[in-house]
Amino acid sequence: MKKFTIGDRKIGDNEPCYIIAEVSCNHNGDFNEARKIIEAAGAAGADAVKLQTYTANTMTRDLNISLDGTMWAGMDLHGLYEKAHTPWDWYKDLKQVADDNGMQIFSSPFDETAVDFLMEQDVPALKVASFEVVDTKLLEYVAKTGKPIIVSNGMTDFLEMKESVDVLRSAGAKDVAVLHCNSGYPAALNEVNLKTIPVIEEMFGCVSGLSDHTLFADDKNQIEPVAHIAPVEAVRFGAKIIELHLMMDRDEARALFEKDEGGYDWAFSREPEELKKLISMIRHYEKTGEVTYDTDREKELALLTHGQVCFSPTPKELASRDLRPSLWVVEGIKAGEKFSFCGGRKGNFDSIRPNSGGLHIRYADIIEGKTAVNDIAAGTPLSWGMIDFKKS
Repeated sequence: MKKFTIGDRKIGDNEPCYIIAEVSCNHNGDFNEARKIIEAAGAAGADAVKLQTYTANTMTRDLNISLDGTMWAGMDLHGLYEKAHTPWDWYKDLKQVADDNGMQIFSSPFDETAVDFLMEQDVPALKVASFEVVDTKLLEYVAKTGKPIIVSNGMTDFLEMKESVDVLRSAGAKDVAVLHCNSGYPAALNEVNLKTIPVIEEMFGCVSGLSDHTLFADDKNQIEPVAHIAPVEAVRFGAKIIELHLMMDRDEARALFEKDEGGYDWAFSREPEELKKLISMIRHYEKTGEVTYDTDREKELALLTHGQVCFSPTPKELASRDLRPSLWVVEGIKAGEKFSFCGGRKGNFDSIRPNSGGLHIRYADIIEGKTAVNDIAAGTPLSWGMIDFKKS
């Protein structure tokens, strides 16, 4: 098994599982709520907390994109990120909260400017979210930082995941961990396929783990929380990193969600006592090799999570694939004008969500410096017919 360090924490091999509590948007725009979540993570025994670093305009543009087919159906993509993002100026103070509670803190960047910002904060590691696995430009930029990289494989097929790992390593990343992930929101227990975890370790020669979005025994009706089962079973399959979302009060968050006032991750986020329970069970297993469930029902649900080795999107993930980033024209381009990639900075085409006909980001370097065949309006998915390859 591979092994590396995040700060002074050893990850992999025979070390204890590294448990990350994701704050995400569960702060609902309130710094004090973010502080409470971090404090609760520390009290529950988490090793680290994680943020997400983006703005609505670095994630997408105001393109009137509806999130149909997901738990956020009917919401506007740009509007959701406006409400859900974590203000960047919170980071320094939240880091102090994490330090005071004995945890590391890092983040998922979603564009190059976010990477630059996080490097200024001297984060001990960087996380690449499942949706950004296809953003090869971002992967290259992240790899060049020299930081340990944790990447999730949600929604990917095998070739996409292999490309992402290859890009990271060829760009200089030495310490890479791959987390098995189901990006159904919330994920169904019978689609988690935890048997994939040890195969990831073998196939990619890396530390493996789980980024978990399960919560309910019945993901459709969203009742009967069983927050501990998938993470505990993942550790039994060799997971050395567990990442999961944490919130303070699910009922309150669900009520906010129903009013479109917050709680956007309520359906796959743990409460503090649930996090404490699953961490206690994981640590007990690490010491004794034993897992004890309270009921036969829990034992049956635990078996559901095992599934099969799976390197393709599950049915529930297919709708989410449409929300991955692709190449878009983000500033109007005149015929004969050169294409210039933004990476969140000045330029005229960029990798933004969604994947609505835009070219794959792997082609960005080929397009860079080529000229436009005709005028292209901002907010247009980039296609081959717009690019003049005869001129440069």
